[in-house]
Amino acid sequence: MHVTPPPPPASGDDGNGPRHEDDQHAHLPYQRWDELPPVDVRIPDDLSELDAEVATYQAELRSRRRRERVDRLVPGLRRLRARRGRRHRPDLLERLDRRAQREAPAGRSRHTSGAVVALIVIVLAALGAMVPLVLAHPRPLAPRGAVPLASTSVLPGAVGGLLPDVPLSTARTSRPATDLRPALIVLLPVACECPRAIHEIVSQTREGRPIPTYLVAPWTDDPSLERLVRQPDAAAGLAVGYNDPGASLSRLYRADPRQPTLLLVAMDGRLVHPPRTFTVGDRLEGWLGALPGR
Repeated sequence: MHVTPPPPPASGDDGNGPRHEDDQHAHLPYQRWDELPPVDVRIPDDLSELDAEVATYQAELRSRRRRERVDRLVPGLRRLRARRGRRHRPDLLERLDRRAQREAPAGRSRHTSGAVVALIVIVLAALGAMVPLVLAHPRPLAPRGAVPLASTSVLPGAVGGLLPDVPLSTARTSRPATDLRPALIVLLPVACECPRAIHEIVSQTREGRPIPTYLVAPWTDDPSLERLVRQPDAAAGLAVGYNDPGASLSRLYRADPRQPTLLLVAMDGRLVHPPRTFTVGDRLEGWLGALPGR
């Protein structure tokens, strides 16, 4: 569409009529209509033809807002960029947004990639935050392989004999004591308040080649068992807790009623040492070193 300038002023009016202080056009360089340059303005019949220009303009606005946010978060970045004299390099969100605009099918919104990328970044950050928590609470060691029980005539309770085949239970499952091999079995006193002793025992079993460690309470639902298994100042999740409802192991091995009693069991189920009462400050290097395969 071609816009034609309006007709010149009426005769006798040279365009320099009386001046008014509030005349907003008094400063214009052109004082006569016939002196104005021709104006050629084309308005498209379908406004959708301007979609590409609008999208480009909006992308520039987003890029400018991102740069402004980064400049606010990182003091001195704008001065560094100006000093180096380099052209601003689009950030990751901007590059992905431009790629999405190129690859998006016709008729599909092109302005959602920024939100999708932000969601992905949040999920990855949450997963990254969980990694230290998982590493700080490793799972207890599982028995290494299925080795047949030793064939021995030594009675249970003596060195070289097998543990009795008594059931040990948790809130979810039950297993025989003969399945705990190789192992360091810690027979707890009733309602044992001994986190420091348990912490020292578990720490020493992790020196060198670790030994699976089990805490056995002499009755069902001992309230101290869960705390000793989970507390950071006790086993810190590096031992598995079981209940011995009939206190069979404590009675057979004459466990100390005040201090933890230790049983060292080989991979074939044999008792390696006589039961040992543990007190805070004891060192177990030589005692644990007798375990075959360690």
